[in-house]
Amino acid sequence: MTNIIETERLILRPLTLADAETAFNGWTGDVEVGKYVSWLPHHSIEDTIEWLKEIEWKQDDAGNIISSDNYIWGFVLKETGVLFGSGGLIWEEDWQLFQVGYNIMKTHWNRGYTTEAMRYILQFAVKNLDIHKVAGGHAKENLASARVIEKLGFVYDRDDITPHVDGVRFFDSREYLLELD
Repeated sequence: MTNIIETERLILRPLTLADAETAFNGWTGDVEVGKYVSWLPHHSIEDTIEWLKEIEWKQDDAGNIISSDNYIWGFVLKETGVLFGSGGLIWEEDWQLFQVGYNIMKTHWNRGYTTEAMRYILQFAVKNLDIHKVAGGHAKENLASARVIEKLGFVYDRDDITPHVDGVRFFDSREYLLELD
């Protein structure tokens, strides 16, 4: 089973260590991109390398995807071959569900790429990973992420307070659920 997804405008592929510099300079090290997420912006390319090692896809000798607590793809524009973001499914222990997550370079905001990528990732989740329900959320102030969640068909569940991984900062959030067919 292949873990590469092709959409109308994008190629979604696993990220590799070779993507570290692009990811760090493009979105993982960008404070503005990381403003509304629970992870902290990376301070160095070494932080990005460690993250890439954590999200590495695992496959058996036959090429079958081994179950994991995350499935993250790099977002590449077909037209230019530029890697500009990442997203996918991350296991959320509190919900006992996978949650969608995504981040892209500011230069690619507001073009519908994230919605397009996540729509195909959700289809992949049903067909290949047997995932039939996912969670999603966004900082209340992050209206762009709210639009992505709404376009994907998520249903509002509740308001919440989401902590950053540093355990010091928090932000008001809206949480959603989506049943997948």
